[in-house]
Amino acid sequence: MSDDNQPDKPHRSHRLRRGHKAETERLAAEAAKNAPKKRVVKTARQLDGEAFKQVDAMLASFAQRRFGPLITEAAKGFFGNASADEVKLPELQQAFALYFAYGFRDGQGTRIIDMFGKFGLELDFEQKRVLEAVLRTRLVVFQLERKEDANKQMQGRDLQRNEPLTMLDHNAYAQSQPGDVLLAYMFPVGDLWRPLGLATKVPRARVPSLRNGLDKLAAEQGFAPAALVERRPAQVFWLAYRVADYNIRAKV
Repeated sequence: MSDDNQPDKPHRSHRLRRGHKAETERLAAEAAKNAPKKRVVKTARQLDGEAFKQVDAMLASFAQRRFGPLITEAAKGFFGNASADEVKLPELQQAFALYFAYGFRDGQGTRIIDMFGKFGLELDFEQKRVLEAVLRTRLVVFQLERKEDANKQMQGRDLQRNEPLTMLDHNAYAQSQPGDVLLAYMFPVGDLWRPLGLATKVPRARVPSLRNGLDKLAAEQGFAPAALVERRPAQVFWLAYRVADYNIRAKV
């Protein structure tokens, strides 16, 4: 049989191109498999700003009317190791107000916000949404891992509870970098967590000092890391405040 009747063989260059394509596809599939998966965040309509202010004012009035003497006693404990000048600082006065409403617990372990929630106030729909959200407020030691430019969300972890967490606050977004830690009372709206009032920022370089301090405090108090922020929020705040860079006013 003559060579003219033999089927054409693919040129070597064709074989190389086919092999190169297969290798490229294999590498792309491997890269996609190993790439960090984006966290799926369920969004919800944000809280009404005016309703938030109204509920916040009701809570402050409730605390002052029913727990005036207790506020004074709690303040003595909160500011026990603070200087006279520190006690006057507006940021620390606000930190105490947040602690008293959302961190301080009575002998039965009940917070002021929990008592407020059971008080039976007549609230409209938007105010009820606010109350339902802030009833879930907790102190969070949040370490930022990455920032999402498209939606200004901040992806990271709740260090004490060892849980992934997505935070939303434009002021904090603008003033924080990956590796920084933000300590704040936060409440959820959907899967997004919003800081209340004030966030204490610890820069990345000082985070090891903060974590060592938290570990030491937990050991001294006999608490697991997650329980520490629930049972000793004032001590956790002051530990962070002493190594902090500055405080960021949250934009609710």
